[in-house]
Amino acid sequence: MHTVHEAMTMSVITVAPDTSVTAAARIMRDAGVSGLPVVDPVGRVVGMLTEADLLTRAVLPELDDASTGHSERGLPVGSTVADLMSRDVIGVRPTDPLAKAARLMDKARVRRLVVVGDGFTLQGIISRRDVVAALARPDADIEEEIRSEVVERILGLEPQAIQVSVEEGVVRLAGEVAHRREAVRLERLARSVLGVSAVDSEVTWLSDAEYASRTSRFAFFTERKARDGGRADSGGAT
Repeated sequence: MHTVHEAMTMSVITVAPDTSVTAAARIMRDAGVSGLPVVDPVGRVVGMLTEADLLTRAVLPELDDASTGHSERGLPVGSTVADLMSRDVIGVRPTDPLAKAARLMDKARVRRLVVVGDGFTLQGIISRRDVVAALARPDADIEEEIRSEVVERILGLEPQAIQVSVEEGVVRLAGEVAHRREAVRLERLARSVLGVSAVDSEVTWLSDAEYASRTSRFAFFTERKARDGGRADSGGAT
């Protein structure tokens, strides 16, 4: 399972609630970002200021006034970030699945989420671009993860038992396992690897009868080898 921590940005530019709107706008422009977390003196997230907030709540009201002949500005002179920021901030934890962050951004129709720790303290930020970058992994990295993490570490299979190839995010699996449940689990785990778009599995499995037959033959030859070795040892001792 891939987590938010693997894709998030930990170096985050923030502003305080009492920062002037003009200063915040300049920070956005100079840093090339479209949103700024708003934090209090102890690092807790208390809001989010975005370009949309600046446009819809500062610039557009002034244009409306001009079109109707009124001179009153949309915001009073000396307005601060606290006057414009969104206070309903969605946060995720570094240990949350990356898929959860993607779902939340899609559902809330936001471009970014704050990553928080205890007390809603800021740990970082994760954006749609971060998620996309994480998904666009090289095929070689995907293949290596499936081989080392899924096939060997999780399923405990011999590396040569399963053939793995990846092209444009499509995984192809081949080989043989002992039970159907192992083949099903292999396909499911491969599908959950970050960057995988599809899995084409041709992995086969032994029937219960075949597995029992192979196991019994293996046990028979192992026991016979042990007996033969024991006689040889005993004969050499005399």
